[in-house]
Amino acid sequence: MSLKEVAKRLIALTPFRVVRGAPNRYQAIGYCLQHLSRLGYEPAQIIDGGAHLGAFALEASAIFPPAIVHLIDPQPACRVPLEALAVKRGFVYHPYALSSVPGIVSMICAEFPDTGALLGHSPAGPAQKAVDVEATTLDSLFSATCKPSDRTLLKLDLQGHEMPALGGASRLLRSVEVALVEIPFFGEAGQPTVPDIIGFFRRSGFDLFDVASLSGRPRDNRLREGDFVFVRQDSPILADAAWS
Repeated sequence: MSLKEVAKRLIALTPFRVVRGAPNRYQAIGYCLQHLSRLGYEPAQIIDGGAHLGAFALEASAIFPPAIVHLIDPQPACRVPLEALAVKRGFVYHPYALSSVPGIVSMICAEFPDTGALLGHSPAGPAQKAVDVEATTLDSLFSATCKPSDRTLLKLDLQGHEMPALGGASRLLRSVEVALVEIPFFGEAGQPTVPDIIGFFRRSGFDLFDVASLSGRPRDNRLREGDFVFVRQDSPILADAAWS
């Protein structure tokens, strides 16, 4: 094992993250969830939209162990590991794309679990291909089973397809107390940006509460995307409005 590999493993055991580039980029999703827990937030249901291999679900479940965890991801390459994770941890797996209406949609993804899988785009590289996947709405999946007392935590990481997914969640959002959404600062035509998502949640009765991560474009560190935390305006999390 090289010194570089040893260093990486040692750093991984610490709470620190070492990056090349500007110092104002960070990843603090776990800390934000712990902060919400310290404020008394206890969701009974966690919805992980864009679950990939379940990293967020595992982290959230460790912080909120009583919660029922739902894994949502349509990628064929993610199906077997997510099914195995659901069986092992008692999670619920939903093999669907999230959109504004049910149907069959085209997804661009790789033969391996892909964090850059996209709906309705052209293949970005030779390792990607178009596959048809079944789409459904968040309302269809959860509006009958999630209730306001569940204080549901909704996480969306859908590579620019967040607005269509939210368009199919008008009933579910009444039962969501906290939403964690990945948002690009710039992107391809049609992708929602920070003002779009903030405006949507504001109209839906949520306030921007925190920024859980920021990441830059590798080649020049231009701010590319972030994870934003929204909290329902009538939540006890927002009860303390004092400036200091």
